[in-house]
Amino acid sequence: MMGCSKVFAESIRVVDQFGNPVENAVISFNEDAQNTPDISDIAVMDQVNVQFSPEVLVIQKNQQVSFPNSDNTRHHIYSFSKPKPFEIKMYHGGESKQLAFEQSGIVVLGCNIHDQMIGYIYVAENENTAITNKLGIAQIPKADMQIKLWHPRLSTNKITRQEIQLPTVITESPFSIQLTLVEEVLPKKQNTFKSKKSWKRK
Repeated sequence: MMGCSKVFAESIRVVDQFGNPVENAVISFNEDAQNTPDISDIAVMDQVNVQFSPEVLVIQKNQQVSFPNSDNTRHHIYSFSKPKPFEIKMYHGGESKQLAFEQSGIVVLGCNIHDQMIGYIYVAENENTAITNKLGIAQIPKADMQIKLWHPRLSTNKITRQEIQLPTVITESPFSIQLTLVEEVLPKKQNTFKSKKSWKRK
């Protein structure tokens, strides 16, 4: 994940409409236009225990992502998302594929063998980013700036971001932000790549 290189000064806590902490909420901001995030590192979207790991990966536009398979089974990774439609055909555990993501936006990942595998790659437009932990908390450099929040359940289309202007002075720590999340619905199976499940499910 690409984040801020500056000293973190403020904490933000993201909760849902029921007051529950929201993990994997991505906070993006342009606090310093000259502080350009580094894209030279290769990010990793692994496959562990028949799940994407991490569930949400934050990268910058034009950054490379490696897709190792750490499972003892095959996976067939695909995305139909506008920023990066692709497929990585069924491959064995221990193998790794690598792709560049040239367009910013949200890339939803699936596995054509394991329907329960859903992951997300947040491709930032040269923005600084932070992501909330299991307690819904993330660190940012300062108050008094405009931020954008994204979470896969913030909208049914999975791509909507919400803009929030932080107050000039944050008197509570962490500063609480409430998001209204929609019920999670698994995407329908698509066949754009004409992939067929002719193999035995493992």
